[in-house]
Amino acid sequence: MIVLALGVAGIVFVSLPPPAERPTLMVYTYDSFMVWGDDPDTIDSRAFGGFEERYDVNVSIQRLQTDAKGIITRLGVESSNPVADIVVGIDNILILEPGVTDLLTPFEPPNLNVVNQSFINALDPDHYITPFDFGLVTLIYNKTSMSPAMYPQLLNLTFQDLADPTFAGALVTENPHLSSPGLAFLLTEITVYEKLLLQNWTEWWIDVNEYIDVESGWSEAWEAWYYGPTKHILNSYGTDPAYSVYFYGGEPDTGIAPIYHDGEHYAWMQVEGMGLVKNGPNPELGKLFIEYCLNETVQSLIATNNWMFPVRSHVTLDPAFIHALHPSEVSLLNELLPRAEIAANLNQWLDKFDEIRTP
Repeated sequence: MIVLALGVAGIVFVSLPPPAERPTLMVYTYDSFMVWGDDPDTIDSRAFGGFEERYDVNVSIQRLQTDAKGIITRLGVESSNPVADIVVGIDNILILEPGVTDLLTPFEPPNLNVVNQSFINALDPDHYITPFDFGLVTLIYNKTSMSPAMYPQLLNLTFQDLADPTFAGALVTENPHLSSPGLAFLLTEITVYEKLLLQNWTEWWIDVNEYIDVESGWSEAWEAWYYGPTKHILNSYGTDPAYSVYFYGGEPDTGIAPIYHDGEHYAWMQVEGMGLVKNGPNPELGKLFIEYCLNETVQSLIATNNWMFPVRSHVTLDPAFIHALHPSEVSLLNELLPRAEIAANLNQWLDKFDEIRTP
């Protein structure tokens, strides 16, 4: 509204409305999202500043002190009055858990054709979440304390090898209830035993139960592995050697040991997605943000800041990624364990895991 007032000496004063505030797009994600690069303090502006300028909006990346499972819990608590517009980090296992899709609105961005269909199929063909990045969950080892020269089994590592107390006592993984790589490791073991070895998957966990170190999350597992004098094998990501070379040069100080069976190496592919929060404050901006995150600007920053692979096709990777484990080098265990089978059995598998782990 414009108000005209006749003041002293006939001067007309004009009162203009205050400028409209820029809307804020709220993005919930996990604590380590895109913070493992050269300059984590500027990554948000480098990745999403273009979106802010294009649509005259503020983007607030809320890195919650939790992993993706904790974010889902937060969204559930806020579901009657959502705060977030977007969630980033729900992966191809978490999306299958009961109630998760109830918190999201399906959306298929118009530029989804830049993403290989295999990632869409692996993550969510119903488009409640859109692929953002992907990585291979596998075992890594400290080359200084446990090398193939000392332990040739590392070149073709099997779960039978890992059942040996020497290896089981050196292995650190994560709680599958609290950690996405921990859940991927559990599904790796289940798939190998049930689909390849045709044996009961619980046998291995019973054998290693008194030796294996199961930490709450990836950060805790990494610390136990890095600082623990007897912990030499970690359930992590196949990009870890690339990280080592990128920051420290030379040869990587970590090796990769994907699970071996009958002439092939196997790994679990984790695809992380981004979704539109159901009844979020800014749904149209949220849709534009998901579309924006598939452009080359954002996707080209993923590899050396989140240490995952971009899902956009034909993005150039840093030369350090020659040391990473690539999908072409392994067979994907996801292809042996259908999404429907995971959805139908996941809670039962987790209950059985708890039963074995509880003294």
